[in-house]
Amino acid sequence: MDHNEGQRPRSPQDADKITSTGTAALVEPWLLLSEQLTPLIGESGFCALFGRTIRLSVVRFDRLGSCSSARPVADLLMSLTRTLNEIGPEQAADANRVLLDTFTTLLGSLIGEALTQQLLQVAQRSADGHKHGQEQK
Repeated sequence: MDHNEGQRPRSPQDADKITSTGTAALVEPWLLLSEQLTPLIGESGFCALFGRTIRLSVVRFDRLGSCSSARPVADLLMSLTRTLNEIGPEQAADANRVLLDTFTTLLGSLIGEALTQQLLQVAQRSADGHKHGQEQK
């Protein structure tokens, strides 16, 4: 049973909008990170880390302030998707890059660089091989 089923930040009515703007590709790393980290740090831990990431990133991209982090991961990712759609394609890619860099830096400071890199590699292999971390046991 896939415990992450139904947590994709896509509803049927938003699917065309997300795909057409390329936001789905920007949100995909967040989906993979949440799948890898939520079993380890919990949903509230992931949301707290994401919230801190938003607060630190708002300095460069003030429109990220509309992105909510005090929700379940699925709602958090939907909020991120909406925010990136509102920002526009060029700024959305830059904002997402800043978010990912800030998130991984914060994670590295909490759990160490080596473990952070290992988790990121597992998430990347999951994306490339279409396997989820729990399926690799």
